[in-house]
Amino acid sequence: MALALRSLLLLCGMCGLLAGVSCQTMKGYCPEGYTRLNDRCLIFQHEPRNFSDAESVCNILGGNLVSIGSALENAVVVELIRDAAGTFKNTWIAYHDTIQENDFMWTDGTFGVFTDFAATQPDDLDNEDCVDINSDDEMWHDEDCTDLSSFVCAKKVITKKH
Repeated sequence: MALALRSLLLLCGMCGLLAGVSCQTMKGYCPEGYTRLNDRCLIFQHEPRNFSDAESVCNILGGNLVSIGSALENAVVVELIRDAAGTFKNTWIAYHDTIQENDFMWTDGTFGVFTDFAATQPDDLDNEDCVDINSDDEMWHDEDCTDLSSFVCAKKVITKKH
């Protein structure tokens, strides 16, 4: 039952049903290997990188580390990680407080109030300024930005030009 629910959730994210639009009526597309989530294309990157390098790889691919604006988006990202990795791995997301302690922001400039930090997080243990979805509890943790983790990139859906 849980597998069926996770598969349905991932399918909803891929088709953009979160916005109440069917796959057939949505404009644009995602490159092969990406998963569609509303107006963004997401891809899990297996090769562990530090936070800065992960963001740079996402920039090269035309986007940023993934920003997450709701519990439903978070659930889709968690499922994407689970499905792509085979087993859940620590995975960077775009949230960080490298500029001002406890003033978290998204690398793509997105604004929002949703977070999914574990109960004891963020704890800034040993100057932890970058956020991952942790394999222990599948919740957000602040981590040392030099740690090596997998990551999820997001970029805008490619719109068809006439």
